Amino acid sequence: MHRLIPEGGASNSATREVPLGASVVSVGRTPGNVVVLDDRELSKRHAEIVPAANGYLVRDLGSSNGTFVNGRRIKEQRLSSGDVLELGSARYRYTDASEPTAAGGAQAALPVAILPASPIDRTTVLAASTSATLVAGRAVRDLEQLRILYDRVRVAFEAVHSLLEVTELRQLCDQILEVTWKLLRAETGAVLLFDSQQQLVPWAHKGLRAEGERVVISRTIVEEVMRRRAAVLASDALCDARFGSAQSIVMSGVRSLMCVPLSRGEQVFGLLHVGNSKEVGAFTAADLELMTGIGAGAGLALANAFLAQRLADEARTRESLGRFLSPVLVEQVLSKALDLKRGGQEAEVTVMFADIRGFTPLTERSEPTAIVALLNEYFDQMVEIVFRHNGLLDKFIGDALMAVWGAPVAHVDDAARALQAAHEMQQTLASFNDYRRDRGLEPIAIGVGLASGRCVSGAMGARRRMEYTVIGDAVNLASRLAGIAKGGQVLCDEATQRRAGSAVGMRSLPSVQVKGKTKPVAIFELAPPADARR
Repeated sequence: MHRLIPEGGASNSATREVPLGASVVSVGRTPGNVVVLDDRELSKRHAEIVPAANGYLVRDLGSSNGTFVNGRRIKEQRLSSGDVLELGSARYRYTDASEPTAAGGAQAALPVAILPASPIDRTTVLAASTSATLVAGRAVRDLEQLRILYDRVRVAFEAVHSLLEVTELRQLCDQILEVTWKLLRAETGAVLLFDSQQQLVPWAHKGLRAEGERVVISRTIVEEVMRRRAAVLASDALCDARFGSAQSIVMSGVRSLMCVPLSRGEQVFGLLHVGNSKEVGAFTAADLELMTGIGAGAGLALANAFLAQRLADEARTRESLGRFLSPVLVEQVLSKALDLKRGGQEAEVTVMFADIRGFTPLTERSEPTAIVALLNEYFDQMVEIVFRHNGLLDKFIGDALMAVWGAPVAHVDDAARALQAAHEMQQTLASFNDYRRDRGLEPIAIGVGLASGRCVSGAMGARRRMEYTVIGDAVNLASRLAGIAKGGQVLCDEATQRRAGSAVGMRSLPSVQVKGKTKPVAIFELAPPADARR
């Protein structure tokens, strides 16, 4: 399977593998890309991976910081297995090999195979153990044997406890095998985890010595472990009559094996398998109980690792979505209560545009760094106001801000909320200007325009570039009204005034002719806050 695998390194912003299929995979820092990376070095739509004959092309989409393959900046290049792809601080290795697909990372294909089982009448395990059977056992009269058992249990407890400190999946799977090797006479071993398609995928192996060797696992045993949700012990599985009809065991050549589910409660994350092809009865009933304990501890450690991974993913998604959605809407997206999939649907919305008056002359007489600092400070405060009134930040257009109420979630008072937000923006700007004057900086003024109507909202665009936005006549009209609003003014159309009702104070102004409209448009002005036009 073709995929991009995160390269090692703490500075790598790529944390999850990217499977490649028949669709174009876009990479960037904004929602709407197939792969979204929280990386300021990336462009909104940075690059894409495109299926080609017997492989894939990587294509830069005009990014500012470029796309690199094996350290060389490219515009378009065919990928070869082993190539290192760099996009900002994200580093991937491209491979066309069949590799693990469980969440959280990947590595080169492992020499682990599950042999298919032939039809059988029944399967009987030699012994099975669940965590529920881990109770006080029979008395041990041999003090030396008791000491040995105690030492093994103590080492097992300490080793399993150390697993709980590991949250990186690859490292955790390797350490599960290391713990097992300290306690059992295993010759080979493997850890397999279920992927998103509920297929077992090898994540770690141990004990192979020669080139071309494989850890071979019987599907018959795997199915028995999953059916019983219990650790299974098989002694001399190669020739035991009770497994004689299971061709997969005969093919495996394993004379002694144990297999335990890695689970937490009802959730099974995968399997731990150990085998010995040289000794009959290499594992005992005491080993089986120890294996069961290791499986229980490893299951808890895996649950912690997957939780840590999910929380990290949610944090990155939350930060990304938080750039244009209010915190309330971000939580709805994360909880699946709100869907931002590609496509559009009609909605009654109120659209706001806010422009800085005289911004072009201001840029001509100011240093670029001062303009950037001004916009960052200004937008920080304005966006917080939009979110506080449950609006959606649609986009920044130069010095202009576009916000929407009514999509993706509608409220009966969306128009009133939008006008209240505009009023607060003008009030906040007055305080912001006082702060700028105190620092010897030039004050600014904004004009705000709002319009309401039926628009199409959703994640729109081509696969190369998608954004959540709204499209419709109200968008154009709000932009026109913002263009004619003077500094300190908040203008809106009749639809917005009518929907807001008496919730905000408005006064009628003479109708104006705006571009795109055949007839003059009735407009209203929101009562300006004190000192808004200073």
